[in-house]
Amino acid sequence: MFVGAAARYRKTLAQNNWIDDVARTGLLCDLVARQEVTLPPRLTLAGFDRLMPQTERLVDVMKEQGVEVIFQQPAQPAKDPLITGFENADAEFRAAGAWARHRLELNPEETVAIIATNLEDDAERVRRLVLEGLVPGWQYGVGLHKAALNVSYGRKLRDFPAVATALLVLRWLGDDLSAREISLLLRTSLIGGAARGGRARLELKLRELPDRAWSPALLLRALRAREDDDDAAAFLRCVRRTGEQRRSIRGKATPAQWAERFDRYLGDLEWPGTDSLGSLDFQLVNRWRELLNEFARLELVRPEMSFREALGRLGTLAGDTVFQPESENAVVQLLGPLEAAGMQFDALWISGLSANNWPPVGRPSALLSRKLQRDHRMPDADPSDTAWYAKRVLTRLGSSAANVRCSYPRTDGDAEQTATTLLGNLADAADAMPRDEGWFASSLLGRRNLVSEHHDPLPPVAGEEVVAGGAATVQKQLSNPFAAFVAGRLGVRYMPAITTGLAANLRGNLLHDALHALYESLPTSADIASWSAHDLRARIDAAVDNAFGRHERHADTVLRRLFALERERAKSLVARVVDLDRKRTAFAIHGVEGTTNAEINGVKLTLRFDRIDRLPDGDLVILDYKTGAFKKFLAADGHPRDFQLVVYACTLQTDVAGLGLVNIDSRQVLIDGAGEPFGDEQDWHRRLGGWKAEVRNAVDVISRGDVRVNAHLALNDARPLALLSRFAELRRDV
Repeated sequence: MFVGAAARYRKTLAQNNWIDDVARTGLLCDLVARQEVTLPPRLTLAGFDRLMPQTERLVDVMKEQGVEVIFQQPAQPAKDPLITGFENADAEFRAAGAWARHRLELNPEETVAIIATNLEDDAERVRRLVLEGLVPGWQYGVGLHKAALNVSYGRKLRDFPAVATALLVLRWLGDDLSAREISLLLRTSLIGGAARGGRARLELKLRELPDRAWSPALLLRALRAREDDDDAAAFLRCVRRTGEQRRSIRGKATPAQWAERFDRYLGDLEWPGTDSLGSLDFQLVNRWRELLNEFARLELVRPEMSFREALGRLGTLAGDTVFQPESENAVVQLLGPLEAAGMQFDALWISGLSANNWPPVGRPSALLSRKLQRDHRMPDADPSDTAWYAKRVLTRLGSSAANVRCSYPRTDGDAEQTATTLLGNLADAADAMPRDEGWFASSLLGRRNLVSEHHDPLPPVAGEEVVAGGAATVQKQLSNPFAAFVAGRLGVRYMPAITTGLAANLRGNLLHDALHALYESLPTSADIASWSAHDLRARIDAAVDNAFGRHERHADTVLRRLFALERERAKSLVARVVDLDRKRTAFAIHGVEGTTNAEINGVKLTLRFDRIDRLPDGDLVILDYKTGAFKKFLAADGHPRDFQLVVYACTLQTDVAGLGLVNIDSRQVLIDGAGEPFGDEQDWHRRLGGWKAEVRNAVDVISRGDVRVNAHLALNDARPLALLSRFAELRRDV
């Protein structure tokens, strides 16, 4: 296959009298041999760690013509460099950044560089880690980091957010976007101006709807009548503009015409934002426009193409183009081993010098025989060549600065690492090397500036303030007071996740709504028992229709099928709840899905309950529907796992005979609770009184302005609020 493709390629070049990069050196050799090129008397080659066969042939031809060719050999290091191992690569790069900072603090005029092996694999990650040591606190918006570090290896153009956004909105001209992609557009300020509260409310509305493929027209209908805010109106105008432009992309056009249309459409959407561009952003936009010009020149080989082909080729170009903006006055250089060829520094740190990386794995060509490659001395054709080349590169790097430090990670995942032996037996300099100070190092902009040492208490709950979140906020207070403060007093709520198909919370809400519709007439247990089979089916069908109707309006073909399947499941589960109610002792449903304004210890709360039943003696039973995994009401110590039902009990004037969780799942439908109706009569009222006291105490602490952070939480439990609570930093200080 390779030979056939190569033959066709060479035939095409010959027919058009073209040459490519490979043939260029051969052509130059022929011109030199025929003395058609003026040659210098002497040629000095510096920084050539390895000569490719064609380059070697050119050098031989020039020698035959009398040119003196001199190879500048790298000098041997003045002294053996120091080396030390670090726990892992993350610690190694942070320590390298701290070392560079220390060098510059002593002498700001020094030229300092850090060499990262395999930098091209993840240059952005390495950059972030080095900055953690070089400019502590850059994660919190410290702007100095932009001028502190220059990375020699850029990122693919399409990986930059501005370009990725441009390609995404261009794709919307032809294809519908998922809810996740629409969510990204709502949050970015790169189109339609700055994203503020209006667009945030649009996104919350979007997340309440089932995930589907959204066309501009469908999205406008789903989010209609929500243009009260200027930023929301600006975004919806962009959506309308996209819908209008969809009609103009039919048929074929030249690459130049497509480039002009793409640029005009992005301008209509105010890409790349309305804010003035900084130097780096300006360079990025210019590079994108250069890419459009390069795409337009495809007209030489592809006179016409469809929209999908045009966008596909533009995306491929953006994915193949590596872009690194020029960083003016950067004080530290982050380079790969080959980028540093021929450069000199005052101080140099060479990282990644493990035996696993040096010598690196050889990569001979897979399309040519190994013997042919060895005969022509091609790179990596033989392991000895790979080792020789690696040692030469390291020797050259070691001579690039008077002060050289070397390092390696002691572990890579679960594998232990040792230092390379290519530079001989290097002296371990653990004591002379800077330590890894961990994420967010304490030097310069350290933790002292992040955690306030001043006593600044929160104001107590007073006046007409209503604590949001209801019973859930009280429950949070018992486990993590800071979460209760954020939810109850700041009113922060979690953004629902976008999931494929029908999300678990949506399926739960559908069941809640169906049970509410079924029982909103507040029947007694006798009424429920009297429903005939035909009457029960009709009631359940009507309840499910009521619950599903508003969600199915925005469903596409696939979602409608999923809703149809969920309907059958919901009907079955509702019927099983009715069957469970028929087996219970006498009761009358007192309320369903009710909202009440309550007050506990002077603190106003808004509570929402699922269901309250009244027993023949007048006592109440509070029930809560649970549609996920089975949940027990009481823990092993006899205390409630969740105090939500206890909070409801605190607000009722009538005696509460029991609290129960109605577990509704395809595997089982049953009530797990405590109190007289559930056979748990021992000291019931005394136990309930103790639980109520815990709730009142928690509410009292909320009212006094409690904002403590529970440092013993698991990291995953603390993560959703970690940016607000500074959980990681606080726990390190404990």
